[in-house]
Amino acid sequence: MQAIPIVRARDIAERYGYDQVIIYARKVGEGGGEHMTTYGRTKQHCDIAAKIGDFLKYKIMGWTQ
Repeated sequence: MQAIPIVRARDIAERYGYDQVIIYARKVGEGGGEHMTTYGRTKQHCDIAAKIGDFLKYKIMGWTQ
């Protein structure tokens, strides 16, 4: 299991015309885990995507720092 690089989220944003992209990935079972990658087209979009990602991680999925 590898982290998904921000460049992949940027590729999705550019290819499909989005300002913000949030990728949540899971591997279930032994050796499993979760990963979140966020991307924003501008600094403002980046900040918003990061806040959404953090909300999902900590408030919805119960991740710890």
